[in-house]
Amino acid sequence: MPELKCFFLDHDVDIDPDPQAYAEFFLNYQSSKWQKGSGDGVFSYISDEGDKSELSVLENKELGISVRYNIRISGERTGAEFYSVGTLNKINVVKDFGEDQFVPEGSFLKPDVAWLAVEDFLKNPRIKSGRITWLNSDDISWPDS
Repeated sequence: MPELKCFFLDHDVDIDPDPQAYAEFFLNYQSSKWQKGSGDGVFSYISDEGDKSELSVLENKELGISVRYNIRISGERTGAEFYSVGTLNKINVVKDFGEDQFVPEGSFLKPDVAWLAVEDFLKNPRIKSGRITWLNSDDISWPDS
């Protein structure tokens, strides 16, 4: 049986998350609500076939919400990772926006736009949302370690 879970802010793990329970955090955005928790969340899906996908969100009170989509098909050695594109000319500016949470500055979206990706993931986690722009992480200039 497929499994969909959500690890969001400081809430308990949510199995079979209800989209309306999360819409409030995006559509009636208040940074203070995000900051009461960890400031981030992960929506995780595993199909019957073993395919895995995750949608991660990271909040920053000045910039909005960064969204990352990962997918790995069962049996494949590697998966694919994509970041939302909010400001293309800042997509290669990679900073630590948390505790070792390095993300492109240009990946932050307005919260209501980020919600589109979350809503679509909760409907069909095997396909990244077509309602926002994505960039493969291989196409981002990551800093050398």
